[in-house]
Amino acid sequence: MNNNFDLKRFGQVVAEDWKLYLRRFGITLIVWTSLPILLWITSLVFDVVIDPGTRAGFIAAFIIATVMTVPANMYGKANLSREGVSFAMLPATNSEKFLSMVLYCSIITPLFCGLGAWAVDSLLTLLPFGGFKEFVIPFSMDHLFHNLLFAAMLFLTESALFMLGNMIFKKRKTGKTFAWILLILFVLTLIIQIDFIWNGLEYLANQIPTPIAAYWFGIAFLLVLTTCLNLFTYRRIKNQKY
Repeated sequence: MNNNFDLKRFGQVVAEDWKLYLRRFGITLIVWTSLPILLWITSLVFDVVIDPGTRAGFIAAFIIATVMTVPANMYGKANLSREGVSFAMLPATNSEKFLSMVLYCSIITPLFCGLGAWAVDSLLTLLPFGGFKEFVIPFSMDHLFHNLLFAAMLFLTESALFMLGNMIFKKRKTGKTFAWILLILFVLTLIIQIDFIWNGLEYLANQIPTPIAAYWFGIAFLLVLTTCLNLFTYRRIKNQKY
């Protein structure tokens, strides 16, 4: 097979993964996007109004949960020597398989879940009864582009973390990845508490002249981190033995 990227072949992989996506994750996605109904029922039963900010937080949590679980649901066998043969035998290059994985895990899933949950929430808000009185506006219109970009980068980074975890761990992939993330964050928190490191970080923070500069520094950091994680994932796919 030609190892160069081929758009037609990539389209065929995307089509095959779409069937896999519907079969392995379709019902789960429907459940997550329908969860605003539970909030609405809760508001109806207890006769309370749930403000848009709280509901937006729940929708964000739904997206986080789907992004965490989709790699193991779709590609959980990709790093298994026996069960992963079907993934290995796909008529596509490693780069085409990887890009399809990124498409479904990092782009399609958060978009489907976010827009789906928001649409369900909006339909429930139209009802004359229940505790949804105002529509959810996910982001402040004053800084719409910046908020959208930062949220997108956060979800891309989260997705990259769990895709890599899916290619590293053999069992309980989502749980182990989540546990390792918590452990790393805990260790980093302890390290930051060391005086000379804290003073160094404080000095660096003071060198950033404006809040907008700090924002773009954060975007650049997430972009570099996501790129590195995805490169590691691609290497795992490329070097996987079956």
